[in-house]
This record gives sequence, C-alpha cells and structure tokens, in this order.
Amino acid sequence: MKYPTIVMLIVFVGTDIDFALAQSTPDEIANKFFQLYQSKGSDDAVEYIFSTNKYAANSQDAIDELKRNLKRASMSYGKFWGYELIVKKPAGRDFLMMTFLVKHDRDPLTFRILFYKPNEIWQVQNFKFDNKMDEELEEASKATKAITAESN
Repeated sequence: MKYPTIVMLIVFVGTDIDFALAQSTPDEIANKFFQLYQSKGSDDAVEYIFSTNKYAANSQDAIDELKRNLKRASMSYGKFWGYELIVKKPAGRDFLMMTFLVKHDRDPLTFRILFYKPNEIWQVQNFKFDNKMDEELEEASKATKAITAESN
C-alpha cells in the first residue's frame, strides 16, 4: 500500500513543480537571477536563467563563454551593491526586454535579459551585459539636447 502513495506523491509534487515553473513571470525570473548573482555568484545565476529555456543546452559553449566573461567583469568591478530596473520594453504580450543597471563598487554594468513566452511558459531567449551605460546616456542626452534646441 505504501508504494502507490509514494508514487502518487512524487507525481503530484512533480506536477506542482511544473505548475510553479509555468507561472514564473519575467519579474520573478529576474529577481531569482539577482538573488543567485548576489548569494552564489554569476555562474549559478547565468545557469539558472538559461535553465528556463529547454533549447539553451544547444548553446552550452556560448553560455560557458558568457559565464567566463561575466565572472571576470563582475570580479574586476568589485562588490555587488544591487540593481535597478531601468527599462522594461515589450514587443507584444509575449516578448519582453528588461534592462538593469547593476551596481558594483568601481562602475555599473548593464544587463539586458530578453524573455519570450511561445505558449504558456516564459523563457530567457538572450542575456547580454556591458559597461557602456555612460555612453548610452551621453548619446541619449545629445538627441534630447538636439530636440530641445530645435523646439526653442
């Protein structure tokens, strides 16, 4: 009698886990990513976000290279102090780019996470990072300055 109960419990728990994963939003995925980034490091965080996409295993070499580059950058930029969502840009209901300012001692990094929901489950399609936010702000201020000058 114990075996059917155990089997049913495993099947039920497995179903609950799948249901919970299906309900993860981009915000929840990003929050968990940053929790891992702070507590366990960049490698675990990157592994987690790409675990949301069953096709990521086909790109393991690229993911490993990304992990090496992010680890090197995050170590050289010093202690992690937090993050801020700076842009959340949807393209329809099921495609979304979230851009974060990631605060480190030396300089901030910019993380861009692209989410896609082909059916019912959100997955990470792409993750990029750089240290060029100052250049982006400078470029954006030039465009705003030109528009402001024209309107006067």
